[in-house]
Amino acid sequence: MPDMGKPHCIKRLPTKVLVKDVSEEEAIEYVRKHTREHYEIPPDYEIRNICILGKAPMLVGIKERKKKLIFTFTRPCFGTDVLEMDTTPEEIETIRSDLRKD
Repeated sequence: MPDMGKPHCIKRLPTKVLVKDVSEEEAIEYVRKHTREHYEIPPDYEIRNICILGKAPMLVGIKERKKKLIFTFTRPCFGTDVLEMDTTPEEIETIRSDLRKD
């Protein structure tokens, strides 16, 4: 369960909704299918200081050449969405170092 004291309002991130109100399984499959590089997000993981909500496993996918992140987010009472956001090489490296399992 994420710490409810941490900010979790997804509207604070500049995202585009790719897929709206799907099952968590469908969202995970979308990320796997549309990114070659993806990582499992622990329940309390933050992107730009926003706690990503959802039940494990959740994924974040990296589109390095396009400088995009694709990730799942569950909005209470609304369901799970797949979101896309512009990113930076530094942010990609942070995600890799945080989530890569060697």
